[in-house]
Amino acid sequence: MIRDKAIGAWQTGIILFFLIFANKILILPSLLFNNAKFEGLIAPIFLFLIELGLLFLFYKLKIKFPKERFFDVIKNNFGKVVTIIVFFLIGIYFLGKMVLLYNVTYIFFRNLIYKESNNTLFLICLLPVVNHLAICGVRTIGRTAQLFLPGVVAILIFAVVVGVFGINSSVIMEQSTFSNIALSALRHVSVFGDTIILFLFMDKINIKKGEWKVVFSFFGAGAASVMAIIVVFFLSYTYTSFLHPFAFFEILSYVKEYGGLGRLDIISMILIIFLTYFQLAIYLKAFFVCFDGIFPKLDRIYSVLTFNFIFIILIYVAVINLSRIIIYAEYYLPYLSIIAFIIVPACCFIALIAKWRKEKRE
Repeated sequence: MIRDKAIGAWQTGIILFFLIFANKILILPSLLFNNAKFEGLIAPIFLFLIELGLLFLFYKLKIKFPKERFFDVIKNNFGKVVTIIVFFLIGIYFLGKMVLLYNVTYIFFRNLIYKESNNTLFLICLLPVVNHLAICGVRTIGRTAQLFLPGVVAILIFAVVVGVFGINSSVIMEQSTFSNIALSALRHVSVFGDTIILFLFMDKINIKKGEWKVVFSFFGAGAASVMAIIVVFFLSYTYTSFLHPFAFFEILSYVKEYGGLGRLDIISMILIIFLTYFQLAIYLKAFFVCFDGIFPKLDRIYSVLTFNFIFIILIYVAVINLSRIIIYAEYYLPYLSIIAFIIVPACCFIALIAKWRKEKRE
């Protein structure tokens, strides 16, 4: 039985904070600099602004439909067939993002630690925990994330401060054109858009008047943290960034060892492990919500079995080396971002306009 209880503003903000880091602090910074040099910073800033727009849209939708499910909001305005198609696409969207997140994490740990390992070991370590968190529900994920939040924040601050001391180079500005920046944004748009998960959870989110600033503050803190990591990485490695594909880990290489404490870059690995578990669990919960919306009469255990079956097949068939996963992320996955940045917002705008017209008539 998949259990679900409501979450408040703090847990909603923390879930959003954890999601913001998904697929953004390992290989993304290196790709941004290679695509658009230092001006590549403009691409994530622009994409974060669009994602902020998604969060604002969710705020408006939640105000107008405080108790309704997102499934019912779409169904009442577009009909059941269109709603099923939209939820099917959203489910595919998050499944694709899970494949990307898993592969990036797997490649990171295989290259740095477990060079002789295979997918089976990683799946055994990840899937039971991720499935359990998702099955326990949104509140369990939120409370568990809340428990680990202080440690995560401390590691982030430590990494950025240490990375600043490792800066020993400068960059030349105005090396990239507007087209290069725009192309970089389009290629990496797929690692953004996670805010649409809040739409799927909207009936389980209870935010009182005056508490919305908490959610927006967590979004701002997460976006600022990601940008700080990217800036520190750019200033640390600049034109050799292509030799350092794992940005968050690399910025701690300045102090790999300190006294008798041993390797300090293990701290970055711990953070990546925590984030990966939570991000995969939240993605999986979103997949469950989509599956339950499409097949409401099936027992919820079928959503668990369906996901695990499809995911394991995809992992063993899909790309598992860095060059091919970059191609997957830059050339194929961005097409799925149409779901997050066009289809879902369009449905919300139409629902809000219909609600406004109804209130005006009444």
